[in-house]
Amino acid sequence: MEHRIDAWLILAVAGILGASLVTQSAVSGVVGTQLLTRQLLWACGGMLTLLALSRVRLDLYARLAPLLYVVGLAALVAVLVFGEMRSGTRGWFAIGPLTIQPSEFARVTTILVVAAWLARRSGSRLSARESTVLVALVGVAGGLVALEPDLGVTLTYLPVAVAGLWLGGLPRWAWIGLVVLGILLGVASWQTVLKDFQKERVLTVLDPERDPYGVGYQVRQSKIAVGAGGLAGEGVGRGSQSLLRFLPAQHTDFAFAVWAEATGFVGATGLFLAYALMLYRIGMAAAVAENRHGLVLAVLVGAWLAFQVVVNLGMVLGLLPTTGITLPLFSYGGSSLLSTCAALGAVQSVWRHRLVNQ
Repeated sequence: MEHRIDAWLILAVAGILGASLVTQSAVSGVVGTQLLTRQLLWACGGMLTLLALSRVRLDLYARLAPLLYVVGLAALVAVLVFGEMRSGTRGWFAIGPLTIQPSEFARVTTILVVAAWLARRSGSRLSARESTVLVALVGVAGGLVALEPDLGVTLTYLPVAVAGLWLGGLPRWAWIGLVVLGILLGVASWQTVLKDFQKERVLTVLDPERDPYGVGYQVRQSKIAVGAGGLAGEGVGRGSQSLLRFLPAQHTDFAFAVWAEATGFVGATGLFLAYALMLYRIGMAAAVAENRHGLVLAVLVGAWLAFQVVVNLGMVLGLLPTTGITLPLFSYGGSSLLSTCAALGAVQSVWRHRLVNQ
């Protein structure tokens, strides 16, 4: 049975997009005059995408998932060869004035194929072979993104794998093994993989004054901007940190700092509540799903978005290292916004085709 769309989730998404447009308007005079217009067009396109995909039945998502996954992988390979290089990362296709970031869409197709695969398997516990298959499905896509290299987007594939293993019933001993393996890989990466500037970002979190005018500059200015907002904020377009260009990446990675400076504790809390409502409604969709496929799909999307929100806010507040992870639906970027709305559209399909009559 098809039900109405979840009005509460739409309200949360609309609120986040509205705050994003206000923020992009505030920084457009500093970063670029076309930011607001483009973000508005992407926001409208994203809402239409969400509504359209909410009407697609889950069985169609399951049938198309393998094909979409292959297309996503092909796009990730193609961008490594033909993509446009930006800031040392080859992750975009340039089509006239538009740019497309395949890694954002490939994450959605990866979620779809993992959800479909988990729904088809039988048994309450993942075997070693099944665990390997699941990790490979996520790891191949994430690995191609890492080759661009794009550390921020690569990390957002991690919660998909972790949530998939949890939903699949990975044994406790395997979780302990994964934690130990993760620690060993972390130590090895610190010694052999991470570049000096990446190490400094981690060390700066532990010691904020370590390099206040170098690696720690972004976080330092971000914390100043958030603190300057006070209770009610300095007003849209009036914040000195953004207006005088002290705050880097103010339309993307640190967009929340601009919003907090402009609207203060009141506005920041309102945005927190909007994200909390969105994640809660995703959880409700999982709770009333008509089958296991719908439950897994909603949980995977929720895990990804929760991870990305927490990491970005932690980065902006100086609690986590700067990784280049943006704030979903809020930071500037068409590919991120459209792919997020597409994923939320799939979650709304779970909600609209639920068994429980609510």
